[in-house]
Amino acid sequence: MESGRRWSARGAAVLVSAVALVTGLLPAPPAAAANAVFQAATLNIYHGLSRADFVADLQLITSKADLVGLNEVGERKDYLQDWAAANGWWYYAPEPTSAAQEALLARKSMFDVVDKGSVFVCDTNGPGEVPPARYNNWVSYRHKASGRNVVHVNAHLNASIESNGRPEDLPRTRCAEEQIQNIKNLAASKKDDGQVIVSGDFNIDFSADRAYGYEKFPWKVFEANSLPNLRSVYNLYGEKGTGTHTSGRHIDYVYFWKRVPEHQVMWMTDYSIVGGTKSDHDGVVATFAIQT
Repeated sequence: MESGRRWSARGAAVLVSAVALVTGLLPAPPAAAANAVFQAATLNIYHGLSRADFVADLQLITSKADLVGLNEVGERKDYLQDWAAANGWWYYAPEPTSAAQEALLARKSMFDVVDKGSVFVCDTNGPGEVPPARYNNWVSYRHKASGRNVVHVNAHLNASIESNGRPEDLPRTRCAEEQIQNIKNLAASKKDDGQVIVSGDFNIDFSADRAYGYEKFPWKVFEANSLPNLRSVYNLYGEKGTGTHTSGRHIDYVYFWKRVPEHQVMWMTDYSIVGGTKSDHDGVVATFAIQT
């Protein structure tokens, strides 16, 4: 009996040592104390809202995040510029109005502007026609707490380009395909300048896109590929709620450029859907931790 107890004790000691060895070989998780946290959001504020409803949605989403990408706000440019100046936000919405639809906001208390730009992608039906020309806008910020650069890309794809994940054979779909690839190229080109976040209304349902897997839509272009590449809130943390649009689809996205683990210094740690908007879209807010 005594020898059995000695054997059990020796076996337990060996097991503990083995566990300690394996644990020591695993990559250490980021230390929470060494990370700074911020939120990045997207919201398509329907262009037909009244001024009061527009302001309500703007105040709602900016109360939840530190970086914000807005869609369909080109006609509100003057108001947004004045609002940002009065409330401590950086604001970028380039000319022409079609480009200004995809605006970017950042808290001045948390970020400084390093660089910014806009990429014309395509104009499906010609100048002034519906749908309007598509632009991918971006701003590179210096995150004050960490000293690291964060590049925010904001975009809005054409509507009515997919049915249950299947692409519609339309000129506007081909325009969207160009825009998706340009987003990927833009993110890849900015990854050495900072940590990349992409936001926007993509008008493609996440689960339908993943199930069908059309090669020129976001799941295949961004998320089905090996790292480094873009990864969305839905890929990492699942689809929450009943959709981000009144159609019930999850079509509003926040992505980040996910690197191989040894080179990752920014992590998406969770997200939430912000309801109660006046728009036909809800907002999406992702939480990020960035190494200081």
